[in-house]
Amino acid sequence: MARSKGKRQRERERRQRRDERRAERRASSGTGASFGMGQSAPSARSAADPICGVASPTIDPTLCWYIAKTTPRMGVRALEALQAADVVTYQPRASEVVVRRGRRVVRRTPMLIRTVFIGVKDAGHLAMAKDRPGVAEIVCYPVEDKSLEGNVSGPVLKPAQLDAVGLQRFVDRIAKGEIVEPVGIKIGQGVMVIDGPFASFPATVERILPDDRIAVSVSLFGRPSSIELNIAQVQLL
Repeated sequence: MARSKGKRQRERERRQRRDERRAERRASSGTGASFGMGQSAPSARSAADPICGVASPTIDPTLCWYIAKTTPRMGVRALEALQAADVVTYQPRASEVVVRRGRRVVRRTPMLIRTVFIGVKDAGHLAMAKDRPGVAEIVCYPVEDKSLEGNVSGPVLKPAQLDAVGLQRFVDRIAKGEIVEPVGIKIGQGVMVIDGPFASFPATVERILPDDRIAVSVSLFGRPSSIELNIAQVQLL
């Protein structure tokens, strides 16, 4: 009897801890916050809600900015080597929201393949950045060489320096436009119910609801019926 009572007590404690963790997650997402008179609570976050990306970084106008290309599969090492040499780096990334096991996950990937913007102090610092492991080259443009009088003129490659103000506008534009829609669940998409009384039933997404729930249409006795499910209860076809 005492053993059974202890088991029930442990089960109640586990449920209490689980409820506390859920309440903390709701509070951190803003759905559990209290509101004063005249204020309306925001709707619960849904898989259909857009997510804003990272804040816009500040481009230091006192530095000279260039574009570096990294060698294949060496992007992470190149960034680490550049930062170790006091080179300021900026790599634009794109975000997308994917649904995994009923939870939204923000996945960020480089927007430009093997490309990173670097800020250096002077020409010597640029040469140091160019020699870092993982850096393939500095993007250049051809100019006519007139340095030696009497020689036959010809084109030479010169590192393409970027305008800091223009680069800042580019960075701000990326941050402002980084409002992305979820990937995976869309209205009209075919899914398979994998959990609950309708498991193994094919369905079609009708609406995306708050709290990561969706309304789907399933065929029961030859007639379409609308039911509400959690995103984790369906699998994409």
